[in-house]
Amino acid sequence: MGFPALDIDLMADEAAVKAVASLYTSCVAWTVLYDMIYAHMDIKDDAKIGIKSIALRHEKETKLVLSALAAVQLAFLAMAGSAVGATPVFYGTSCGSAAATLGLMIWRVRLTEVQNCWWWFKNGVWFTGGGISAGLLGEYVFRSDVDSSSIACDSGEADCVTI
Repeated sequence: MGFPALDIDLMADEAAVKAVASLYTSCVAWTVLYDMIYAHMDIKDDAKIGIKSIALRHEKETKLVLSALAAVQLAFLAMAGSAVGATPVFYGTSCGSAAATLGLMIWRVRLTEVQNCWWWFKNGVWFTGGGISAGLLGEYVFRSDVDSSSIACDSGEADCVTI
């Protein structure tokens, strides 16, 4: 929905298609990561009744799998930024905060404690999603400021300075 709102035709813009595909893949990895934490709340019941959950399948190496999913999520987030020529504002804020919050969550979540898994599932999405959103907003604002300053400078003003 964001691209049409910015008047970008996805079918005519290769960079936009790459960005959309990268963002989508990033979100899928992020969703599986969060779902795996959520699934640990029911792991004992799943084992009793024979449900084959992702948490049960990877019970012994869950944190390794979560780390791999976080790496995939971050890689595709960075690829989305690369596709559109993002600035350090995006990489530092979106990618940096996602790396920090996902790392903290994976390190701190106690997978054998239902309440702890619930807390990280419920709150972790706000930490990571908030950082990614802040980076996207920061990138938009930064680019808007740069674009408006270059427009003013194109008008031939003698004292014009670009950032």
